Amino acid sequence: MRPLEQHLIRCDPIRLSVIAERWGVDLPRGPRRERAAALAERMTGPERIGAVWERLGEAERRALSDLLAEGGRLPWQTFVRFWGEVRTMGPARLERERPWEDPVSPAEALWYWGLVFQDLAEGPAGLVEVAVVPEELRPYLPAPPPPVVQPTPCPPPPIVHPADDGLLDDACTLLAYLQNHRLRPGPEGEWPARDEARLLRRFRDDRPDRFGFLCHLAHRLGWLRTDEAGHLRPDPETVIGWLRGSAWEQRRSMAQAWREDPTWNDLWHVPTLRPDDTGSWRNNPVLAREAILRHLAACKPDTWYALETFIAAIKEIDPDFQRPDGDYSTWYIRDASTGQYLSGFESWDAVEGALIRYLITGPMSWLGLVDLGADRDGEPPTVFRLSPDGAAFLGRGEPPVRPEPPPLVVRPDLTVLAPPGRRYERFQLSRVADWVRTGDPYLYRITPTSLERARRQRISLERIVAFLEEATGGEVPRTLRPALARWARRGAEVRLTRGILLRVRDESLLRELTSAPATRRYIREVLGPTAALVAPGDWPRLAQALVERGVLPDVEVGEGGWADWGTE
Repeated sequence: MRPLEQHLIRCDPIRLSVIAERWGVDLPRGPRRERAAALAERMTGPERIGAVWERLGEAERRALSDLLAEGGRLPWQTFVRFWGEVRTMGPARLERERPWEDPVSPAEALWYWGLVFQDLAEGPAGLVEVAVVPEELRPYLPAPPPPVVQPTPCPPPPIVHPADDGLLDDACTLLAYLQNHRLRPGPEGEWPARDEARLLRRFRDDRPDRFGFLCHLAHRLGWLRTDEAGHLRPDPETVIGWLRGSAWEQRRSMAQAWREDPTWNDLWHVPTLRPDDTGSWRNNPVLAREAILRHLAACKPDTWYALETFIAAIKEIDPDFQRPDGDYSTWYIRDASTGQYLSGFESWDAVEGALIRYLITGPMSWLGLVDLGADRDGEPPTVFRLSPDGAAFLGRGEPPVRPEPPPLVVRPDLTVLAPPGRRYERFQLSRVADWVRTGDPYLYRITPTSLERARRQRISLERIVAFLEEATGGEVPRTLRPALARWARRGAEVRLTRGILLRVRDESLLRELTSAPATRRYIREVLGPTAALVAPGDWPRLAQALVERGVLPDVEVGEGGWADWGTE
C-alpha cells in the first residue's frame, strides 16, 4: 500500500490544509509534494498521534478501531456501510460547506483528520477500492481487541438432541459395505440407487445430505480407492488406522478434514439457497468456515445459545466473514423456493444467516460437535451448545474420557452383538457375518453366505475363530466350532427364507402361472407341484395379475388380508 506521504500528495489542497491545521502543523509554501512531505514527517510522531487520538469522538475511535482490527484495511464499501459516507466534493463546494466542521459520519470525520485514506488493492475479483490507515500511523494507535462475538446465553430448551457418534458409526458401516459389496460408481462418482438405498437402511441417519457429506469426507480422508475393475474399495492402510483410533481421534480427524477442505463448499449445500455457477464469482468455504468456528470458540461449554441471537451477533461485528471485499452484488445466489436472486446487503440474513445456521445444524451437528435443542419435538432446532468434543475441538477444553466399550458377544445361535464403540471389531465382523440390524448393539449373524464371502477374502475358519475369541474376551459358545467345521465339509445345507406361500389346488394351474409372463415374474421359487414362494413385496401385484386372468385368490397375508393390498 502507499506510504503516508503518497496519500497526502494525492489530497486536494484544501483537505491537505485542513489535516495540517488539525495536527497543529504549519505547512511550508511551495509545491504540493514538499508540503505533503513536511506534513507526513510531523504526523508520524508518537506523541502527536496520541494527542490526535484523544481528540477523537467515541464514534470516530470505534470506526478507527474497526479498521485497525482488520489490519488497517477494509473494502471501501464495507467501511462506509458501517461508518457512514464520505461525501465527494469539488474545491468550490469544499470552501462553501466546510464538511470537516460538521461531518455527516465517523468515516467523514476520520477522512478530514487524515487518519483514513482511499486506495486500490487486489481482491478476489480484481482491484477493489479500500479504506486504509497508513502504515506509519498504525504502531502508535491503540491496538484493538480481535473481533469476536459475545453471545448472550439462553435457558435450556424443552427438547434436547444431544451430540452422538452416529456419523462415526455410519462411517464404519459405509466402509464395511464397500469391503463386502462390489460397487461401481457412475461417471460423476454417484452411487447406484440400489446400493445407496441398501446402505441407508443400515445407517443411523438416512438423510441424503448427510450421506453425501460422509461420502465426500471418506474420499477426502483417503479412505477409498478404485480397483482395476472400477469398484470402490476401502484403502486398508488409511482405514485400519482410523478404525483403531478412539472415538475422539476418529471424530477429530473427520472434523479437521472438513475444517480444512476447500472442495466441500458449504454454501452450495444450504437447503434454502441455489447458487448459480456462472464462473464470474467464487466463494472461499474455508475462509467462512474458519470465521464461524472462531466465533463458536467464544461460546462457553455446556451453555445454551439461541441460533438467531448468535447469527445476529456475527452480523453486527463480522458481517463480511465470507466476503472480504464487502461486495454483496456480484454473487449469483437464488432463493431455493422462489428462484429470486438474493443480492445486496439486505439479503444477508437469507444468505450469510442461512449459511451459519446450516454449518451449526448440519456439519457440526453431524460431526458431534454441538448439541441442538428445540421447543417441540419434530420442530427445527432453535438453540445449540458446544458438546464436550466440540469444546475440545475448538480449544475450549480437554477431550472427554470415555469408558472402554464392552466386548462383542457371540450367542449360541451364532448371532453376534457388536457395541457401536467397537468399530474396528465391527468392520472385521462384517467380513465374516451378515448385518441384521442397526442399534445399540448392532446385530450380525454368521451364515453360510457370510462364510463363503469370508473365504473369497481368504479368511480361514481358524482366523474367524481366533478373531471372535479375541473380540469377545474368549467367551465364544460351544456351538461355534462344530457349526463352522460342518459347513466346511458340507457347505450350505439349510436355508430360511422370508416370503409368501402360494398354494394352488392342482398342478396344471401352477404350471400355467409359472409359464405366463404376467405371473411368473412374481414367483421366486417352486417348492412342489402345488406350492411356490413369492417375495413379500410382490404378492399384491401377483394377486392383481391373478384377477386379470380370471382367478380369484384367497389372501391370508397379515390381519388386513385384501385390505393390505391398497397400501402396498
